[in-house]
Amino acid sequence: MKNKYLIGFILFCTFLCSLWLTFSKPKKIISEKPKPDIYRLRFGHNMPEDSAHHLSAMRFADIVNYKSKGKIIIDVYPNQQLGTDQQMIEMARAGELAIIIPPTAKMTTLIPEMQLLDLPFLFPTRKKLYEMLDGKPGQMLLEKMTSQGLIGVTFWESGFKQFTANKEIHSPSDFKGLNIRTMKSQIIMEQFKAFGANPIPIDFHKTYQALKDGVIDGQENPLISIYGLKFYEFQTHVTISNHAYIALAFTFSKKIFEKLPGDIQEILYSTALEITPFERKEIIIREKELIQKIKATNTKIYRLSPEESLNFKEVSKKIYDYYRPIGGDILNQVQHLLKQKNQAQNNEIIIGLNADLVAGGSLAGQSIKRGMKLAVNEINQKGGVLGKKLSIVTRDNSGISARGIDNMNFFSSLNNLVAVMGGIYSPIALDVLDIIHQKELIYLIPWAAATRIIDNGYNPNYVFRVSVRDEFAGPFLINKALIEHKKIALLLVNDGWGKGNYQSMTDALAQKKLAPVAVEWFNWGEKDMNSQLERIEKKEAEVILLVAGSAEGEIIIKNLSRRSIKIPVISHWGITGGHFWKSVNRELDNVSLSFLQSFSFINVAEKKQQELVKNYFQTYNVNHPGKIFAPVGTAHAYDLVHLLAIAIQNAGTLDRSAIRNALEKINRYQGVVKNYDPPFTPTRHDALDQTSFFLAKYNQNGYIVPIKE
Repeated sequence: MKNKYLIGFILFCTFLCSLWLTFSKPKKIISEKPKPDIYRLRFGHNMPEDSAHHLSAMRFADIVNYKSKGKIIIDVYPNQQLGTDQQMIEMARAGELAIIIPPTAKMTTLIPEMQLLDLPFLFPTRKKLYEMLDGKPGQMLLEKMTSQGLIGVTFWESGFKQFTANKEIHSPSDFKGLNIRTMKSQIIMEQFKAFGANPIPIDFHKTYQALKDGVIDGQENPLISIYGLKFYEFQTHVTISNHAYIALAFTFSKKIFEKLPGDIQEILYSTALEITPFERKEIIIREKELIQKIKATNTKIYRLSPEESLNFKEVSKKIYDYYRPIGGDILNQVQHLLKQKNQAQNNEIIIGLNADLVAGGSLAGQSIKRGMKLAVNEINQKGGVLGKKLSIVTRDNSGISARGIDNMNFFSSLNNLVAVMGGIYSPIALDVLDIIHQKELIYLIPWAAATRIIDNGYNPNYVFRVSVRDEFAGPFLINKALIEHKKIALLLVNDGWGKGNYQSMTDALAQKKLAPVAVEWFNWGEKDMNSQLERIEKKEAEVILLVAGSAEGEIIIKNLSRRSIKIPVISHWGITGGHFWKSVNRELDNVSLSFLQSFSFINVAEKKQQELVKNYFQTYNVNHPGKIFAPVGTAHAYDLVHLLAIAIQNAGTLDRSAIRNALEKINRYQGVVKNYDPPFTPTRHDALDQTSFFLAKYNQNGYIVPIKE
């Protein structure tokens, strides 16, 4: 009893003390840690605070913050506050700095192909330059960054480079014997050697001091840098040469970016693309002002005549030969496009490819590309269509809708474009529906399965699919699961694709007067699925029906393999579009996994199928059908290209509306995947149904093999 009173007395005293502390002292404001859903990212660059680059970076930060409703905070560090360009590049690669905009010339040690933009007198106008940067050559350069731990999004600019010296520059011979500051770029140094100068690589922010000390006699830079860093104080002449271009590669750290949720990635990526025209326009506006400002310092400005530019170009041609072994394929593409008034020759018919070619779904994208190429080669060897050769133009979307939409805008500008092939991601296919129908672009679907891609409400409908349809896939997977199991759990990605499968699966169960024992969702980019798996276990599920992409599928299988209860998984085919098996082949020894497929190259019997396998082997140096990765992508794309060619031939024109109508009227086609009889009708744009579906698994070699029933 005494103890009870003692405890009560102590509690009463504690209560009085707490009241005294609360009311007798002013409250301290304690800074809270950022909430879990706040993402604070650093953005570093090398230009002053009054530059167009910093203005654009700050605008980017503001728009991102607004779009994310405050969830993304970007701190911008100008003027090399975080280090030199090379140091910031390495920080981004290491995951220590989220966003950078280094000059492409500063990236050439990592990515030698970036020296393309340093080639002198290659680009005649800004318009042509933008066509290259925003077209296939630019995409080819950006894709090179992925293997270096960087994600290239777009190209900002500093502008065309101009010469400065203490005399007028009219010809290459005027450089003879001069010490010229350059970036640490072999191409640029070779350029000035060809002019007869002595190139001296010096860091950008040390150039002013080098001019002041007389270490160098001249340099090259855009007007924004010449004025911003006051090079005119020690240079009497500026020669407007527009001889080369400084592009800034808007870049995300791969390590940081891939850890962010999908919606955050989308905001960052789309805003980078959105702000690019503003940044470029700001540079152009300021250049006009800068010429007047530089003149006001008594610096003389001279503009090369067309004849003088041509003389420089002739001397510079040997520099192109230096670059060719480094990036000949990109240079050839540029020179080919520069020779054309239009982006497609009149004797070519263009088919676009808008797919993930470098990120998580790249295996699917590459398999689709291979199927397209094999079909195009066959058709062209037989004379093409309507007397013209077919040609493929590819654009990577990295699984990001904003980039997919940007790609469709690009494709809509191409002459002789008849259709665009899509990739693995249903969300991108759904997001480009508006532009497809506004521009009347035929969109061919060889992988993405969402029902709404075809049932999109547009009339006329420009989308045609040779692939799985989720309305059919859901019941198929349910029926397969019910053969051995009664308690079914659904584990679905939280987007339009996942929700469509939820509807078709629950409808299929309801028809059997059943319901899933558990339904769990996850977001793109989610890194741990143990909580979802634990809740599924508590519901005593006997099987998991999975709808996931490759990256999230890997995490689920890895999490599942470490749990004491290893529930079997039957999956939609999204997991097969990336490097899934390489990541989880050990875990699959402990987890039962099967997945949906619609075609296999294993033991094909039809002559057309065997010929395709033979051509694949010869073209891609493969010796076993199991090594044809992501086989459905190749087979579906192959058949779609042939169906498109038939429609073009039947239409007798490159008018897309007529070709669309002709696709609906093909009577019969013996394809690789099936005998299409017919492939499409005015009321049905899906060529496959459940009769084409089967379950498959990975064997010990990573080959996708059908499961015998």
